[in-house]
Amino acid sequence: MSASRIFHVNSNCRDLARSILFYRDILGFTATSHPVPERPQNGAALGLDEVLWDGWILQGDLGFGGLSLDLLEWKVPLPGANPPRSVHEPGFHRLCFSVQDLNATLAAARAAGCIVLCEPTQGVDDDGMVAVRAIVADPDGVPVELCGGADRRISHVVVNCRDLDRSIDYYRDVLGLTHATTRPATPSMLTYGLDGVAITRSARFIDRGSEFAIELVEFTKPTMPPVRHRQANDIGLFRMAWSTDDCVADEMLVRAAGSIPFACTSELSVGDHLPLLLVLFWPGPDGECLELIEVSGE
Repeated sequence: MSASRIFHVNSNCRDLARSILFYRDILGFTATSHPVPERPQNGAALGLDEVLWDGWILQGDLGFGGLSLDLLEWKVPLPGANPPRSVHEPGFHRLCFSVQDLNATLAAARAAGCIVLCEPTQGVDDDGMVAVRAIVADPDGVPVELCGGADRRISHVVVNCRDLDRSIDYYRDVLGLTHATTRPATPSMLTYGLDGVAITRSARFIDRGSEFAIELVEFTKPTMPPVRHRQANDIGLFRMAWSTDDCVADEMLVRAAGSIPFACTSELSVGDHLPLLLVLFWPGPDGECLELIEVSGE
């Protein structure tokens, strides 16, 4: 695709104000813009009849140079199903945040009543470095991975895959990401709610236009459940968006790869004070929604 970079990842919540407190006051991110349509609009692009939401864009220390979190509270239709409860369910699983003080962030999360899904665990990362990570649940139960770092940023997203090799081909050959590393089947360091030892294979991809990464994970033990196709208003992670300068041309490539968008490239308003966007939404290999955004000339 001609898409230049991953711009944001979307997460849906039931109470926008409550979720802002978590991502701003506990994780230290900044709410920077408020893209809110004034009235319901046609939702065919998202696979829905009609759509309306309230939302905020949140950013870390890199600002627009890093990945943004597109946090939405749906108004039409109202918020749907809960986020996946299983650590090995296919599709988007968790966002991974770099924080400057992991222990202090965990303490603040506990004080706010957040559930710690996975206590701090030490392991070796893809670069061969020893890393300590933990997983907490945001106010809607969405898993959020935390790791120590020099600044605050969203470092990567985890996508669970039923067929890692198929997803590697798709993210490399269709989406154009750089395949950085592959890890053979090993015991996983960040699992919860599963009996016994979990075995995973994984691959890491780098976005050529930003400092963001995607981790594809296949569980070889236990067996992964079937793909559960989620709707755009369901709670939790739903879509990952690329910016592009030619949405229609990229749509042709998406279709040539065998993917079927919810609708053809179409216009979408994110607020009366903002330009109309040309957008395309389609399901990836494991139901994860992928998005292209082109700003129209209006």
